[in-house]
Amino acid sequence: MPNIERLIVATSPIQEFIMTTRRVYRWEHPAETTKYLVIYLILWYFNLLLPGILSALLYLVVERKVHGNTLEDLREDIKHREDTQQTALSLNEFIEKKGDEKWADDIVQAVGPWLMVQLADMANFFESLRNFYEWRKPTRTAATVGVSACLIIACALTPAWLIVKASTLGAGFTFFGLFPLAVNFPEYRLLVSPTKRIFWNIPTHAEWAVKYIQAEGTRVIANTPTGSNGTPLPTAVPIKTTTDSAKVHDFGFFEVHHEKSKGDLIMSAASCRFVSKKSQDLHFQLLYSDINKIEKQDRVVSKKLPSQLSMDSGKDLKLIMKSGQEYLLSDMQRRDEAFTQIVGFSQAMWQVVW
Repeated sequence: MPNIERLIVATSPIQEFIMTTRRVYRWEHPAETTKYLVIYLILWYFNLLLPGILSALLYLVVERKVHGNTLEDLREDIKHREDTQQTALSLNEFIEKKGDEKWADDIVQAVGPWLMVQLADMANFFESLRNFYEWRKPTRTAATVGVSACLIIACALTPAWLIVKASTLGAGFTFFGLFPLAVNFPEYRLLVSPTKRIFWNIPTHAEWAVKYIQAEGTRVIANTPTGSNGTPLPTAVPIKTTTDSAKVHDFGFFEVHHEKSKGDLIMSAASCRFVSKKSQDLHFQLLYSDINKIEKQDRVVSKKLPSQLSMDSGKDLKLIMKSGQEYLLSDMQRRDEAFTQIVGFSQAMWQVVW
């Protein structure tokens, strides 16, 4: 622990630099970010980026010796530390703002959601990279390899100064343009991600699993016998529904509750429907093409009774339509199987949302 404390204190200037950089690329103060953008463009135009960076480092060291800390600087620093509404510029300042006991929980709550998204994006990247290497989607891998080969040839024939010029321009565009879009509009972060653009449409493990399930669903439908009119012959236990609903082929029945009614969620090749057990009434029928989102939900079930007598599994499935209407199916013992059938028969493009 003493070494951790030493590290926190010793790296305080670096932490302040990181937080300042964060403030700049997030455009929290447009005037400040515009100033740095203009300086960057001038240095880039005159090929002085590296001398400019080294000069800035030299200036900071010399300025520290000449200027030092004044009483006014100390007053501003204390005022900033005592103002809990302002963002902390270092970890030790964050600890002073939140207190010695609460700072760990507060930093986990503040950083936790962002960190989970970053970990998910990183895992997706490495999964796509592995599937690219293993040629899971040959056409996309071949296209990426072809583009990379063209870039290698172009780099070999292009002067070094032009490559450096283009690279630094791309770095500046990413910092001042793409980073703000990814931070302020996280739902579009993948569209502006350079790594995602390189491996575009190369599936992650989850996307590859969805494609495998959909291929299996297509095979099941293709191998299903059909009647003289081309309609698949029913093989499931008949249930009293409307005439139009009875024409479709039923592949699975899942006992579930919907709006205090107990019944069966019945899967067909094109839709799913809920039929109550007692009255055999059709509550709803949903086309897979109209489903916008499928969400698994787990409830905490109180265990007042022994596990052998408890009837609620706590497993729910929410179907969100493109119109915005939601259908919550609760206490679904075979939820994962139903989820797989909906995904497999839908033939839609699904994506895991973080």
